[in-house]
Amino acid sequence: MNELKDLLIRNRKFLLGVFIVGVLCCFFLGNSILNLIDNKREQRRLTKLSAQLDKEYEQLHAQLELLKAQDPAYIERIARTQYNMAAPDETEYRFNPK
Repeated sequence: MNELKDLLIRNRKFLLGVFIVGVLCCFFLGNSILNLIDNKREQRRLTKLSAQLDKEYEQLHAQLELLKAQDPAYIERIARTQYNMAAPDETEYRFNPK
Protein backbone atom coordinates (compact mmCIF):
# COMPACT_ATOMS: atom_id res chain seq x y z
CA MET A 1 0.00 0.00 0.00
CA ASN A 2 2.85 2.35 0.79
CA GLU A 3 4.39 1.66 -2.60
CA LEU A 4 1.23 2.78 -4.37
CA LYS A 5 1.07 5.89 -2.22
CA ASP A 6 4.70 6.73 -2.97
CA LEU A 7 4.15 6.14 -6.67
CA LEU A 8 1.15 8.49 -6.69
CA ILE A 9 3.09 11.19 -4.83
CA ARG A 10 6.05 10.94 -7.22
CA ASN A 11 3.82 11.06 -10.31
CA ARG A 12 1.45 13.72 -9.02
CA LYS A 13 2.46 16.30 -11.68
CA PHE A 14 2.10 13.72 -14.43
CA LEU A 15 -1.33 12.60 -13.21
CA LEU A 16 -2.47 16.20 -12.81
CA GLY A 17 -1.31 16.93 -16.38
CA VAL A 18 -3.16 13.90 -17.73
CA PHE A 19 -6.30 14.95 -15.86
CA ILE A 20 -6.11 18.53 -17.18
CA VAL A 21 -5.54 17.30 -20.75
CA GLY A 22 -8.52 14.94 -20.40
CA VAL A 23 -10.79 17.70 -19.12
CA LEU A 24 -9.68 20.07 -21.91
CA CYS A 25 -10.28 17.39 -24.56
CA CYS A 26 -13.78 16.76 -23.25
CA PHE A 27 -14.46 20.49 -23.15
CA PHE A 28 -13.27 21.26 -26.67
CA LEU A 29 -14.23 18.02 -28.41
CA GLY A 30 -17.59 17.63 -26.69
CA ASN A 31 -19.16 20.33 -28.85
CA SER A 32 -17.59 18.87 -31.96
CA ILE A 33 -19.08 15.47 -31.30
CA LEU A 34 -22.53 16.96 -30.71
CA ASN A 35 -22.21 19.01 -33.90
CA LEU A 36 -21.16 15.88 -35.80
CA ILE A 37 -24.26 14.03 -34.58
CA ASP A 38 -26.50 16.97 -35.54
CA ASN A 39 -24.86 17.20 -38.96
CA LYS A 40 -25.39 13.48 -39.62
CA ARG A 41 -29.06 13.80 -38.65
CA GLU A 42 -29.44 16.83 -40.92
CA GLN A 43 -27.69 14.98 -43.75
CA ARG A 44 -30.15 12.06 -43.49
CA ARG A 45 -33.09 14.48 -43.50
CA LEU A 46 -31.76 16.33 -46.52
CA THR A 47 -31.06 13.08 -48.37
CA LYS A 48 -34.70 12.01 -47.89
CA LEU A 49 -35.89 15.45 -48.98
CA SER A 50 -33.66 15.31 -52.05
CA ALA A 51 -35.09 11.92 -53.06
CA GLN A 52 -38.62 13.25 -52.60
CA LEU A 53 -37.86 16.35 -54.68
CA ASP A 54 -36.24 14.22 -57.41
CA LYS A 55 -39.42 12.13 -57.61
CA GLU A 56 -41.57 15.26 -57.76
CA TYR A 57 -39.31 16.70 -60.47
CA GLU A 58 -39.72 13.57 -62.59
CA GLN A 59 -43.52 13.75 -62.25
CA LEU A 60 -43.57 17.42 -63.22
CA HIS A 61 -41.24 16.75 -66.13
CA ALA A 62 -43.56 14.00 -67.37
CA GLN A 63 -46.55 16.38 -67.09
CA LEU A 64 -44.63 19.02 -69.02
CA GLU A 65 -43.85 16.57 -71.79
CA LEU A 66 -47.54 15.62 -72.05
CA LEU A 67 -48.52 19.27 -72.24
CA LYS A 68 -45.86 19.98 -74.87
CA ALA A 69 -47.13 17.05 -76.92
CA GLN A 70 -50.63 18.53 -76.59
CA ASP A 71 -52.14 15.19 -75.63
CA PRO A 72 -55.90 15.91 -75.78
CA ALA A 73 -56.88 13.31 -73.18
CA TYR A 74 -54.34 14.67 -70.68
CA ILE A 75 -55.33 18.29 -71.30
CA GLU A 76 -59.00 17.38 -70.86
CA ARG A 77 -58.27 15.60 -67.59
CA ILE A 78 -56.31 18.61 -66.26
CA ALA A 79 -59.11 20.99 -67.31
CA ARG A 80 -61.72 18.87 -65.54
CA THR A 81 -59.82 18.14 -62.32
CA GLN A 82 -57.89 21.34 -61.70
CA TYR A 83 -60.13 23.95 -63.30
CA ASN A 84 -63.58 22.34 -62.83
CA MET A 85 -64.39 22.70 -66.51
CA ALA A 86 -66.99 20.73 -68.41
CA ALA A 87 -67.58 20.07 -72.08
CA PRO A 88 -70.11 22.36 -73.81
CA ASP A 89 -72.78 19.64 -74.04
CA GLU A 90 -72.35 18.41 -70.46
CA THR A 91 -74.22 19.31 -67.31
CA GLU A 92 -72.20 19.18 -64.12
CA TYR A 93 -73.91 18.21 -60.90
CA ARG A 94 -72.35 19.06 -57.54
CA PHE A 95 -73.52 17.72 -54.22
CA ASN A 96 -72.63 19.01 -50.78
CA PRO A 97 -71.05 16.29 -48.66
CA LYS A 98 -72.80 15.65 -45.34
